[in-house]
Amino acid sequence: MNVLEAKNALGSLAEKAKAVATDSTIPNNEKKSFLDQIEVDMKSASDVLALDAQIKRLTEGGSNLDEKALEANETKIKSMAEQFLESAGYKAAKASAGKTFTSAVELKTVNTINEGSSITGSFLTGLGGAGVTPQFLPGVVDIKFPTLNVAELFAQGVAESPVISYLKETAFQNNAAGDAEGTVKPQSDDTFARVNAQVGKLSHFLKITDEMIQDAPALVSFLNSRLVLGIQQKEQTELLSGAGAPSIPGVLNASGLATTINANGYSSSTTTDVDAIFQMINYIRTTAWLEPNAILVNPTDWAVIRLRKDSMGQYYSGGPFTGAYGNGGYSNVDAIWGVKVVITPAVPVGKILVGAFDTAAQIFRKQGITIEMTNSNVDDFQNGLVTVRADERLALAIYRPGAFGIVRTA
Repeated sequence: MNVLEAKNALGSLAEKAKAVATDSTIPNNEKKSFLDQIEVDMKSASDVLALDAQIKRLTEGGSNLDEKALEANETKIKSMAEQFLESAGYKAAKASAGKTFTSAVELKTVNTINEGSSITGSFLTGLGGAGVTPQFLPGVVDIKFPTLNVAELFAQGVAESPVISYLKETAFQNNAAGDAEGTVKPQSDDTFARVNAQVGKLSHFLKITDEMIQDAPALVSFLNSRLVLGIQQKEQTELLSGAGAPSIPGVLNASGLATTINANGYSSSTTTDVDAIFQMINYIRTTAWLEPNAILVNPTDWAVIRLRKDSMGQYYSGGPFTGAYGNGGYSNVDAIWGVKVVITPAVPVGKILVGAFDTAAQIFRKQGITIEMTNSNVDDFQNGLVTVRADERLALAIYRPGAFGIVRTA
Protein backbone atom coordinates (compact mmCIF):
# COMPACT_ATOMS: atom_id res chain seq x y z
CA MET A 1 0.00 0.00 0.00
CA ASN A 2 1.46 3.37 -1.04
CA VAL A 3 0.90 6.74 0.67
CA LEU A 4 -1.98 7.82 -1.57
CA GLU A 5 -3.74 4.50 -1.14
CA ALA A 6 -3.29 4.75 2.63
CA LYS A 7 -4.83 8.22 2.74
CA ASN A 8 -7.79 7.13 0.64
CA ALA A 9 -8.22 4.01 2.76
CA LEU A 10 -8.40 6.05 5.96
CA GLY A 11 -11.18 8.21 4.56
CA SER A 12 -13.11 5.19 3.28
CA LEU A 13 -12.68 3.27 6.55
CA ALA A 14 -13.82 6.26 8.58
CA GLU A 15 -17.03 6.43 6.55
CA LYS A 16 -17.52 2.68 6.95
CA ALA A 17 -16.96 2.86 10.70
CA LYS A 18 -19.42 5.73 11.02
CA ALA A 19 -22.05 3.76 9.11
CA VAL A 20 -21.56 0.68 11.30
CA ALA A 21 -21.62 2.68 14.56
CA THR A 22 -24.90 4.38 13.68
CA ASP A 23 -26.70 1.36 12.15
CA SER A 24 -29.30 0.25 14.70
CA THR A 25 -30.03 -2.98 12.74
CA ILE A 26 -26.61 -4.52 13.47
CA PRO A 27 -26.32 -6.37 16.81
CA ASN A 28 -23.76 -4.93 19.19
CA ASN A 29 -21.54 -8.01 19.19
CA GLU A 30 -21.32 -7.84 15.38
CA LYS A 31 -20.64 -4.11 15.57
CA LYS A 32 -17.68 -4.79 17.84
CA SER A 33 -16.27 -7.35 15.39
CA PHE A 34 -16.70 -4.97 12.46
CA LEU A 35 -15.13 -2.08 14.35
CA ASP A 36 -12.22 -4.21 15.56
CA GLN A 37 -11.41 -5.15 11.96
CA ILE A 38 -11.77 -1.54 10.81
CA GLU A 39 -9.40 -0.49 13.57
CA VAL A 40 -6.83 -3.04 12.40
CA ASP A 41 -7.13 -1.82 8.80
CA MET A 42 -6.87 1.82 9.91
CA LYS A 43 -3.75 1.01 11.90
CA SER A 44 -2.16 -0.57 8.83
CA ALA A 45 -2.92 2.49 6.72
CA SER A 46 -1.74 4.80 9.50
CA ASP A 47 1.52 2.85 9.78
CA VAL A 48 2.19 3.49 6.08
CA LEU A 49 1.65 7.23 6.60
CA ALA A 50 3.74 7.23 9.80
CA LEU A 51 6.61 5.50 7.98
CA ASP A 52 6.41 8.04 5.17
CA ALA A 53 6.47 10.91 7.69
CA GLN A 54 9.46 9.36 9.48
CA ILE A 55 11.38 9.02 6.23
CA LYS A 56 10.70 12.66 5.39
CA ARG A 57 11.77 13.81 8.85
CA LEU A 58 15.02 11.87 8.76
CA THR A 59 15.95 12.72 5.19
CA GLU A 60 15.08 16.39 5.53
CA GLY A 61 16.33 17.10 9.02
CA GLY A 62 18.24 14.05 10.23
CA SER A 63 19.33 13.96 13.83
CA ASN A 64 19.28 17.73 13.99
CA LEU A 65 15.51 17.79 14.55
CA ASP A 66 14.86 19.35 17.94
CA GLU A 67 12.11 18.46 20.37
CA LYS A 68 9.96 21.47 19.45
CA ALA A 69 9.93 20.46 15.80
CA LEU A 70 8.87 16.94 16.75
CA GLU A 71 6.13 18.31 18.99
CA ALA A 72 4.93 20.57 16.18
CA ASN A 73 4.72 17.52 13.90
CA GLU A 74 2.73 15.66 16.53
CA THR A 75 0.19 18.50 16.85
CA LYS A 76 -0.46 18.88 13.15
CA ILE A 77 -4.07 18.92 11.89
CA LYS A 78 -5.51 15.45 12.35
CA SER A 79 -7.08 13.54 9.53
CA MET A 80 -10.72 12.53 9.50
CA ALA A 81 -9.84 8.97 10.45
CA GLU A 82 -7.65 10.04 13.38
CA GLN A 83 -10.42 12.27 14.68
CA PHE A 84 -12.88 9.38 14.46
CA LEU A 85 -10.65 6.93 16.31
CA GLU A 86 -10.13 9.44 19.12
CA SER A 87 -13.79 10.47 19.38
CA ALA A 88 -15.83 9.65 22.44
CA GLY A 89 -18.62 8.28 20.21
CA TYR A 90 -16.33 5.71 18.63
CA LYS A 91 -14.92 4.63 21.98
CA ALA A 92 -18.43 4.28 23.40
CA ALA A 93 -19.51 2.18 20.42
CA LYS A 94 -16.51 -0.10 20.73
CA ALA A 95 -16.99 -0.63 24.46
CA SER A 96 -20.73 -1.26 24.21
CA ALA A 97 -20.77 -4.95 23.38
CA GLY A 98 -24.05 -6.41 24.65
CA LYS A 99 -25.42 -2.98 25.62
CA THR A 100 -27.64 -0.39 24.03
CA PHE A 101 -26.08 3.02 23.48
CA THR A 102 -26.54 6.36 21.88
CA SER A 103 -23.51 8.33 20.73
CA ALA A 104 -22.60 11.14 18.40
CA VAL A 105 -19.37 11.29 16.46
CA GLU A 106 -18.24 14.80 15.45
CA LEU A 107 -15.82 14.99 12.55
CA LYS A 108 -14.18 18.31 11.77
CA THR A 109 -12.77 18.80 8.30
CA VAL A 110 -9.56 20.74 7.95
CA ASN A 111 -10.30 23.25 5.23
CA THR A 112 -12.70 25.75 6.79
CA ILE A 113 -13.83 27.38 10.02
CA ASN A 114 -17.38 26.22 9.27
CA GLU A 115 -17.11 22.94 11.10
CA GLY A 116 -18.52 19.91 9.28
CA SER A 117 -18.02 21.19 5.72
CA SER A 118 -16.08 19.05 3.28
CA ILE A 119 -13.38 19.92 0.80
CA THR A 120 -14.76 20.21 -2.70
CA GLY A 121 -12.98 20.46 -6.01
CA SER A 122 -12.32 18.65 -9.24
CA PHE A 123 -9.81 16.32 -7.55
CA LEU A 124 -10.99 16.27 -3.90
CA THR A 125 -14.73 15.75 -3.80
CA GLY A 126 -16.90 14.93 -0.80
CA LEU A 127 -15.91 13.72 2.64
CA GLY A 128 -13.16 11.51 1.26
CA GLY A 129 -11.18 14.63 0.44
CA ALA A 130 -11.04 15.54 4.11
CA GLY A 131 -8.38 12.87 4.57
CA VAL A 132 -5.93 15.16 2.78
CA THR A 133 -4.52 18.04 4.82
CA PRO A 134 -4.34 21.25 2.74
CA GLN A 135 -1.37 23.59 2.88
CA PHE A 136 -2.63 26.64 4.74
CA LEU A 137 -1.16 30.00 3.80
CA PRO A 138 -1.08 32.78 6.42
CA GLY A 139 -3.13 35.96 6.22
CA VAL A 140 -6.00 36.99 3.96
CA VAL A 141 -5.88 38.10 0.32
CA ASP A 142 -7.76 41.32 0.91
CA ILE A 143 -9.67 43.65 -1.40
CA LYS A 144 -7.89 46.93 -2.01
CA PHE A 145 -9.51 50.36 -1.61
CA PRO A 146 -8.56 53.95 -2.53
CA THR A 147 -5.95 55.69 -0.40
CA LEU A 148 -7.30 57.69 2.54
CA ASN A 149 -5.91 61.13 1.69
CA VAL A 150 -8.74 63.67 2.09
CA ALA A 151 -9.36 64.07 5.84
CA GLU A 152 -5.72 64.95 6.49
CA LEU A 153 -6.07 68.09 4.34
CA PHE A 154 -8.48 69.76 6.79
CA ALA A 155 -7.70 71.41 10.11
CA GLN A 156 -8.56 69.06 12.99
CA GLY A 157 -10.48 69.70 16.20
CA VAL A 158 -12.39 68.00 19.03
CA ALA A 159 -16.18 68.38 19.38
CA GLU A 160 -17.35 68.91 22.97
CA SER A 161 -21.00 69.26 21.95
CA PRO A 162 -23.25 67.68 19.30
CA VAL A 163 -23.46 71.14 17.68
CA ILE A 164 -20.48 73.22 16.56
CA SER A 165 -21.58 76.86 16.63
CA TYR A 166 -19.49 79.80 15.51
CA LEU A 167 -19.98 83.47 14.73
CA LYS A 168 -19.33 84.43 11.13
CA GLU A 169 -18.82 87.89 9.68
CA THR A 170 -21.12 88.09 6.65
CA ALA A 171 -20.64 91.72 5.54
CA PHE A 172 -18.40 94.69 6.29
CA GLN A 173 -19.18 98.14 4.97
CA ASN A 174 -16.03 100.17 5.10
CA ASN A 175 -16.75 103.91 4.89
CA ALA A 176 -13.43 105.09 6.21
CA ALA A 177 -12.49 108.40 4.56
CA GLY A 178 -10.60 111.57 5.18
CA ASP A 179 -12.56 114.34 6.93
CA ALA A 180 -12.06 117.91 8.00
CA GLU A 181 -11.62 119.00 11.57
CA GLY A 182 -14.90 119.34 13.47
CA THR A 183 -17.02 117.58 10.84
CA VAL A 184 -19.18 114.43 11.20
CA LYS A 185 -17.16 111.25 10.92
CA PRO A 186 -18.14 108.55 8.38
CA GLN A 187 -19.73 105.41 9.88
CA SER A 188 -18.82 101.88 8.86
CA ASP A 189 -20.95 98.80 9.50
CA ASP A 190 -20.33 95.12 10.22
CA THR A 191 -22.80 92.22 10.04
CA PHE A 192 -22.54 88.84 11.78
CA ALA A 193 -24.47 85.57 11.67
CA ARG A 194 -24.35 82.45 13.83
CA VAL A 195 -23.65 79.25 11.95
CA ASN A 196 -24.31 75.79 13.40
CA ALA A 197 -22.62 72.60 12.17
CA GLN A 198 -24.32 69.47 13.43
CA VAL A 199 -22.32 66.42 14.46
CA GLY A 200 -23.20 63.53 12.16
CA LYS A 201 -22.74 59.81 12.59
CA LEU A 202 -21.31 57.08 10.39
CA SER A 203 -21.87 53.44 11.33
CA HIS A 204 -22.27 49.87 10.10
CA PHE A 205 -22.16 46.34 11.52
CA LEU A 206 -21.62 42.71 10.61
CA LYS A 207 -22.45 39.41 12.25
CA ILE A 208 -20.01 36.61 13.01
CA THR A 209 -20.51 33.21 14.63
CA ASP A 210 -19.42 32.10 18.08
CA GLU A 211 -17.25 29.50 16.38
CA MET A 212 -15.34 32.14 14.43
CA ILE A 213 -14.50 33.98 17.65
CA GLN A 214 -13.31 30.75 19.28
CA ASP A 215 -11.57 29.14 16.32
CA ALA A 216 -10.36 32.01 14.13
CA PRO A 217 -9.38 35.05 16.23
CA ALA A 218 -7.08 36.34 13.49
CA LEU A 219 -9.98 36.42 11.04
CA VAL A 220 -12.18 38.20 13.58
CA SER A 221 -9.45 40.81 14.03
CA PHE A 222 -9.29 41.23 10.25
CA LEU A 223 -13.06 41.76 10.08
CA ASN A 224 -12.85 44.37 12.85
CA SER A 225 -10.20 46.25 10.88
CA ARG A 226 -12.45 46.04 7.84
CA LEU A 227 -15.24 47.73 9.81
CA VAL A 228 -12.86 50.56 10.67
CA LEU A 229 -11.72 50.89 7.07
CA GLY A 230 -15.34 51.00 5.92
CA ILE A 231 -16.02 53.98 8.19
CA GLN A 232 -12.88 55.76 6.98
CA GLN A 233 -13.78 55.21 3.33
CA LYS A 234 -17.29 56.57 3.90
CA GLU A 235 -15.88 59.53 5.83
CA GLN A 236 -13.68 60.41 2.86
CA THR A 237 -16.68 60.43 0.53
CA GLU A 238 -18.91 62.38 2.93
CA LEU A 239 -16.34 65.12 3.53
CA LEU A 240 -16.65 65.98 -0.14
CA SER A 241 -20.16 64.90 -1.17
CA GLY A 242 -22.12 64.48 2.08
CA ALA A 243 -25.69 65.81 2.08
CA GLY A 244 -25.85 66.65 5.79
CA ALA A 245 -27.74 65.12 8.73
CA PRO A 246 -27.73 62.35 9.76
CA SER A 247 -24.27 62.38 8.16
CA ILE A 248 -22.20 65.53 7.49
CA PRO A 249 -22.44 68.23 4.79
CA GLY A 250 -19.70 67.87 2.17
CA VAL A 251 -17.68 70.67 0.61
CA LEU A 252 -19.10 70.10 -2.87
CA ASN A 253 -22.65 70.66 -1.56
CA ALA A 254 -21.87 73.78 0.47
CA SER A 255 -23.56 77.03 -0.51
CA GLY A 256 -21.37 80.01 -1.34
CA LEU A 257 -18.59 78.19 -3.21
CA ALA A 258 -16.43 80.17 -5.57
CA THR A 259 -17.91 80.60 -9.03
CA THR A 260 -17.31 77.49 -11.14
CA ILE A 261 -14.79 77.91 -13.95
CA ASN A 262 -15.35 75.83 -17.07
CA ALA A 263 -12.39 74.53 -19.03
CA ASN A 264 -12.67 73.98 -22.76
CA GLY A 265 -12.75 70.20 -22.48
CA TYR A 266 -9.32 68.62 -22.82
CA SER A 267 -8.29 70.54 -25.96
CA SER A 268 -4.98 72.35 -26.29
CA SER A 269 -6.58 75.66 -27.24
CA THR A 270 -8.43 78.45 -25.44
CA THR A 271 -8.86 77.66 -21.72
CA THR A 272 -7.49 74.22 -20.87
CA ASP A 273 -8.02 72.49 -17.57
CA VAL A 274 -4.65 73.62 -16.19
CA ASP A 275 -5.42 77.20 -17.24
CA ALA A 276 -8.76 76.98 -15.45
CA ILE A 277 -7.06 75.58 -12.35
CA PHE A 278 -4.73 78.57 -12.23
CA GLN A 279 -7.67 80.93 -12.68
CA MET A 280 -9.43 79.25 -9.73
CA ILE A 281 -6.30 79.49 -7.55
CA ASN A 282 -6.06 83.17 -8.37
CA TYR A 283 -9.79 83.72 -7.86
CA ILE A 284 -9.60 82.28 -4.34
CA ARG A 285 -6.55 84.42 -3.62
CA THR A 286 -8.36 87.59 -4.67
CA THR A 287 -11.85 86.94 -3.25
CA ALA A 288 -11.42 84.75 -0.17
CA TRP A 289 -7.89 86.10 0.43
CA LEU A 290 -6.62 82.63 1.29
CA GLU A 291 -3.95 80.50 -0.32
CA PRO A 292 -5.21 77.12 -1.69
CA ASN A 293 -3.25 74.19 -0.31
CA ALA A 294 -4.62 71.32 -2.39
CA ILE A 295 -6.17 70.39 -5.73
CA LEU A 296 -8.35 67.25 -5.67
CA VAL A 297 -8.46 65.39 -8.98
CA ASN A 298 -10.09 62.11 -10.02
CA PRO A 299 -7.52 59.59 -11.37
CA THR A 300 -9.24 59.66 -14.78
CA ASP A 301 -8.88 63.44 -15.07
CA TRP A 302 -5.32 63.33 -13.76
CA ALA A 303 -4.30 60.84 -16.43
CA VAL A 304 -5.51 63.24 -19.16
CA ILE A 305 -3.64 66.18 -17.62
CA ARG A 306 -0.45 64.26 -16.94
CA LEU A 307 -0.23 62.73 -20.42
CA ARG A 308 -0.94 65.86 -22.47
CA LYS A 309 1.65 66.66 -25.16
CA ASP A 310 2.42 69.59 -27.40
CA SER A 311 2.55 69.52 -31.20
CA MET A 312 6.12 68.17 -31.01
CA GLY A 313 5.09 65.20 -28.88
CA GLN A 314 6.71 66.59 -25.72
CA TYR A 315 4.92 66.03 -22.41
CA TYR A 316 4.04 69.36 -20.79
CA SER A 317 4.54 67.90 -17.31
CA GLY A 318 7.62 65.88 -18.13
CA GLY A 319 7.99 62.48 -19.73
CA PRO A 320 8.31 59.05 -18.16
CA PHE A 321 12.08 59.41 -17.76
CA THR A 322 12.95 63.12 -17.74
CA GLY A 323 11.46 66.45 -16.76
CA ALA A 324 9.56 68.74 -19.11
CA TYR A 325 11.39 69.11 -22.42
CA GLY A 326 14.25 66.99 -21.11
CA ASN A 327 15.12 69.38 -18.29
CA GLY A 328 16.04 67.54 -15.08
CA GLY A 329 15.15 64.04 -13.99
CA TYR A 330 11.73 62.44 -13.72
CA SER A 331 9.67 63.55 -10.73
CA ASN A 332 6.66 61.74 -9.29
CA VAL A 333 5.70 64.73 -7.16
CA ASP A 334 2.13 65.58 -8.09
CA ALA A 335 1.59 69.34 -8.24
CA ILE A 336 0.05 71.93 -10.54
CA TRP A 337 1.21 75.58 -10.38
CA GLY A 338 3.09 74.69 -7.19
CA VAL A 339 -0.06 73.47 -5.39
CA LYS A 340 -0.26 69.87 -4.14
CA VAL A 341 -2.42 67.51 -6.21
CA VAL A 342 -4.38 64.86 -4.31
CA ILE A 343 -5.54 62.05 -6.58
CA THR A 344 -8.76 60.50 -5.29
CA PRO A 345 -11.85 58.84 -6.78
CA ALA A 346 -13.88 60.61 -4.07
CA VAL A 347 -14.06 63.55 -6.51
CA PRO A 348 -16.37 62.89 -9.48
CA VAL A 349 -14.87 62.64 -12.95
CA GLY A 350 -15.12 65.99 -14.70
CA LYS A 351 -14.79 68.06 -11.50
CA ILE A 352 -11.54 69.33 -10.03
CA LEU A 353 -11.79 70.81 -6.54
CA VAL A 354 -9.40 73.61 -5.59
CA GLY A 355 -9.42 74.81 -1.99
CA ALA A 356 -7.77 76.19 1.10
CA PHE A 357 -8.64 73.08 3.12
CA ASP A 358 -6.35 73.82 6.05
CA THR A 359 -7.67 77.34 6.78
CA ALA A 360 -11.22 77.46 5.39
CA ALA A 361 -12.71 74.35 7.01
CA GLN A 362 -12.20 72.13 10.05
CA ILE A 363 -13.14 68.61 11.11
CA PHE A 364 -14.43 68.23 14.68
CA ARG A 365 -14.46 64.69 16.04
CA LYS A 366 -16.94 63.98 18.81
CA GLN A 367 -16.17 60.28 18.92
CA GLY A 368 -13.37 58.43 17.23
CA ILE A 369 -14.08 55.13 15.51
CA THR A 370 -15.25 52.63 18.13
CA ILE A 371 -15.85 48.89 17.83
CA GLU A 372 -18.50 47.23 20.01
CA MET A 373 -19.63 43.59 20.17
CA THR A 374 -22.72 41.94 21.63
CA ASN A 375 -24.60 38.65 21.38
CA SER A 376 -27.87 40.11 22.69
CA ASN A 377 -28.96 41.80 19.46
CA VAL A 378 -32.37 40.46 18.33
CA ASP A 379 -31.92 36.64 18.23
CA ASP A 380 -28.10 36.54 18.18
CA PHE A 381 -27.86 34.55 21.42
CA GLN A 382 -30.33 31.97 20.16
CA ASN A 383 -28.50 31.61 16.83
CA GLY A 384 -24.95 31.66 18.21
CA LEU A 385 -24.07 34.96 16.58
CA VAL A 386 -22.23 38.09 17.65
CA THR A 387 -22.99 41.51 16.19
CA VAL A 388 -19.93 43.74 15.73
CA ARG A 389 -20.60 47.44 15.16
CA ALA A 390 -18.36 50.36 14.21
CA ASP A 391 -19.38 54.00 14.82
CA GLU A 392 -17.89 57.44 14.34
CA ARG A 393 -19.27 60.92 15.13
CA LEU A 394 -17.86 64.06 13.54
CA ALA A 395 -18.78 67.45 12.14
CA LEU A 396 -17.37 69.53 9.31
CA ALA A 397 -17.37 73.28 9.80
CA ILE A 398 -16.88 75.12 6.50
CA TYR A 399 -15.89 78.61 7.65
CA ARG A 400 -15.27 80.11 4.21
CA PRO A 401 -17.09 78.28 1.36
CA GLY A 402 -15.68 80.86 -1.06
CA ALA A 403 -12.22 79.38 -0.48
CA PHE A 404 -13.31 76.27 -2.40
CA GLY A 405 -14.03 76.20 -6.11
CA ILE A 406 -14.85 73.69 -8.82
CA VAL A 407 -13.13 73.55 -12.18
CA ARG A 408 -15.46 71.74 -14.56
CA THR A 409 -13.73 69.81 -17.33
CA ALA A 410 -16.64 67.79 -18.70
